[in-house]
Amino acid sequence: MRITVFAVAMAILVTGLALLLVFGNGSAIAGLAPGDFANAIYLTIFALLVGSALIRGRHRVNARLWHVAVWLALFAIAMAGYRWFHSP
Repeated sequence: MRITVFAVAMAILVTGLALLLVFGNGSAIAGLAPGDFANAIYLTIFALLVGSALIRGRHRVNARLWHVAVWLALFAIAMAGYRWFHSP
């Protein structure tokens, strides 16, 4: 039976949430602060879903590279906006 990407993402999310609930009282989780660990879990799931959409898509290689370029441009715009509005 094939394990879907959604099932893997949900397993990561549930495991990360359980670790945060058990060890989130200020102690380090896998060497990270609880907030950093939560961000790492979130970004791992996001990367898994975006990566699977790019890899398992039914498009040609040129279309996949175009999608990667669009995602990188969106991330660059988001980072520039964050830097613009949250600079000290």
